[in-house]
Parts: sequence; structure tokens; C-alpha cells
Amino acid sequence: MNNNITLSLLGGALVSGSAFAGEVVAPVVEAAPCYEADVMVGAHSDYIWRGARQGSNLVDAAVNLSKSAWGLDFTAGAWYGSFEEEVSGYDSNLDELDLTFGVSKDFGFARFNTGYIYYNTDTLIGNDEASEIYVGFSKELCYGLSSSLTYFINTSGDLGGDSEYDNNGYSVLSLAKSDLFLEGLTLSNDLGYLVEKGQLNHNTTTLGYDYALSENATITPYLAYTWELDALEEHGASLTGSEQNRFHGGVALTVSF
Repeated sequence: MNNNITLSLLGGALVSGSAFAGEVVAPVVEAAPCYEADVMVGAHSDYIWRGARQGSNLVDAAVNLSKSAWGLDFTAGAWYGSFEEEVSGYDSNLDELDLTFGVSKDFGFARFNTGYIYYNTDTLIGNDEASEIYVGFSKELCYGLSSSLTYFINTSGDLGGDSEYDNNGYSVLSLAKSDLFLEGLTLSNDLGYLVEKGQLNHNTTTLGYDYALSENATITPYLAYTWELDALEEHGASLTGSEQNRFHGGVALTVSF
């Protein structure tokens, strides 16, 4: 839902001389965009990740860079979040840092995406680290509809230092409709599935509105509802000890360069 505005480095040459002498003055030529960047800060009622509630009162910030070269689109980003998790009636402040790198190419019929994600989370029982590789396809459809299907492969990680991270072949099918009833209003739906378990994990529906504060700044309030499905119904209690079905929402401010 970000409206990226390119920060271009302008280049070109001006052939000096006198038009009366028959010389031609060339126009200034804009070079291709060097990169695109956006910075985001947000506040959220809950930290929901893949349908599971990790904590509450999430405050986060992110920086993302993108660059096109050799017919490919490259992205790199960092996300930091601080949130609360209640244990035995006490609130503990926890932190997480995620780093991402991705590359994609548009083949016309669909866009192919692949990349790497590194997770580093401060937990009550230690420091958790994990990493994943993802592959997927996305497609812009008609009438403001878009779709994507992404599969995440866990490559390494530990939970509390005594067990290995396993995402059970998490995959997500996403559908979105932009400019629903009015410009800037977007309705999206994410359906999570655990391939190794053969079970649906969650379904999250989100309604968000992009309001342009200026040419390069957008504020996005949103409201979402998450349903736990078979996989979370079986294992959700071990993740958070609470029901996963819930309304949640927040707001994010994005500035693009």
C-alpha cells in the first residue's frame, strides 16, 4: 500500500555554443532512477505473525530500498519491532529485528519473486534466530485485483537455544482489491497453509486506507480480523496460550524518496 516516489539522480550534457553559429543545443537528459527508498513507522494493537499473536502494543519501523538493473528488480530492507508479551500476569518488553533481501522479474504472465529473510527475536527464554528462503509468483489482475502465492523454506534457526526452527512449509495465498469504493481503500486477504502438515493455518482479512499527506508521505490506518484454522487450533495454545481469533488494527506512516 506504499506509494513509492523515485529519487532520481539527474544527469545529462548540454552542448554549449551559439544557436546563431548553427550549433545545436541538446536538452538535459534525465538518467534512469538510481534507487527507490521508503521509511515506515507504525503502531499496532497486536503483533500478529502468520495468524499467531506474538504480543501486544507493537511499535515498529522499517527501511526498504529497491533498485532495477539487468532486467531484474532488487530489494533490501530492515524491520525493527518492539512489543509486549504477558507472562504470569506481567508484561515484558521484547524486540525483534528482521533483515530481508529479494529479487524479482516480471515475465509478463506473472512476476517471479525469491529472497532471503533473517529473524532475530529477543524472547523471555533467550535469543531466537532463524532464516528462510522464499519463492513465489505474483500477478496483477484486472479491476485493481492482485494476487500472489509464496512458499517459505526454513534454512536454519533455533528457538530458545534448545530446539530447531521449523515453519512446516508455510505458504500464503494473498488476494487484494485496491480502490474499493473510493481511491486509496484496499481490501486484502491472506490464507496461510502448512504444506508439511497438510493443514490450513489462518485467514486474515484487512481493510486499509492510504491517505496522502503530501506528495511523498502516506498514512495508512487499517483494521483486520484473523481466524485460526486447523493448524493453529491444534498448536496455537503452545504459541501464545490464547485464542487466535481476534480483531486487530493500527496505523502506519510511510515516507518515500
